[in-house]
Amino acid sequence: MTAQSSNNSVQSGQSPGTESLNQVAQSQLDSLPTGVIEQYWNSLQQQYGGYLPDAQSGNIIRSILENGGWNLHGLIHGILRYFFSEVFDNIRLLGAILLLSVLAVILQSLQSAFEQQTVSQIAYAVIFFVLIGLAIGSFTEAVGYAKHAIQSMTDFMLATVPLVVTLMAASGAVTSAAFFQPMLVFAVHLISNVIFLFVFPMIFFAAILDLVSSLSPRYQVTRLAGFFRTAGVATLGLCLSAFLGVASVQGLGKGVADGVTLRLAKFSVNTFVPIVGKAMSDAAETVVSASMLVKNAVGVAGLLIVLCLALFPALKILALSMIYNGSAALMQPLGDGPMVKTLGSLSKTLVLVFACVAAVALMFFMAICILLLSANIAVVMS
Repeated sequence: MTAQSSNNSVQSGQSPGTESLNQVAQSQLDSLPTGVIEQYWNSLQQQYGGYLPDAQSGNIIRSILENGGWNLHGLIHGILRYFFSEVFDNIRLLGAILLLSVLAVILQSLQSAFEQQTVSQIAYAVIFFVLIGLAIGSFTEAVGYAKHAIQSMTDFMLATVPLVVTLMAASGAVTSAAFFQPMLVFAVHLISNVIFLFVFPMIFFAAILDLVSSLSPRYQVTRLAGFFRTAGVATLGLCLSAFLGVASVQGLGKGVADGVTLRLAKFSVNTFVPIVGKAMSDAAETVVSASMLVKNAVGVAGLLIVLCLALFPALKILALSMIYNGSAALMQPLGDGPMVKTLGSLSKTLVLVFACVAAVALMFFMAICILLLSANIAVVMS
């Protein structure tokens, strides 16, 4: 029986030790509550399934554990197809903006042909307000995409962090697990609240003030709009720097401490437990290594889901920004009037909204990477 098992292992290209490790990892994965991760993945497949490469099995974590994850070329191709499809979907908006802008420029240039200029001014104002209505509608839609993306990432992190931290503790990184569990939950709540309650209102007020400045040449509040915009960006940058600084320095330090503790425990068992000490140490090392494999698979699945939760709404926002920026560029030869300035300022504001989503995704992405790296350092040092 043993010889037959060894022959099967050789034929499959795996050593018996590797097969045993994979079996322990699969057993651990089967006992884990990964339903939340699969639920988010299935939701992404329903929304963007045509642009995502299919997992080779129905379970994304099992697919990563067995096959190593996705085809990167297929993922990049799907992302590009989605972005250009969003740009083409907004061509109608571009046409409406260009038509209204051309009409406004024609009315503005033919004001002297009217006996009473108030007629042309009223017509120009009506067209301008229609254009502003379109702009505010699409801007509100973009902010809605951003809020939904950040809220989805926040909920996913709050659901995933306890699972990853539990696997960290199972792989021997007890000190790191005790540090990351409260720190990450607090940081995720704090960052999402700061963005929703401060950064987004600052960006929204800046956009409104830019529109007001374009309506009245006499009353300009562009500097106040710039102040609000700078305050929002500075707050976002401060949150990003503080979070990544504390998580990386403290997290890697805890990982080194866990590595020393594991090494000492392994040496103590081998030295002071007679006869069975080496066998106990090897069995514990197998369990720890299997936990590390499962933890890495769960972590990589978390990275991919965070990336997808942020990427597709961010591409929608970026496509809208390109539409407004392209409209301003096409209209500038007809005159650098208030409409062109309005379109340009809205494009810049949408880029800031895109930056908020990208910054939050980067924070959460790096948080998961630091979690994985901290636990892996502990296992490698042992």
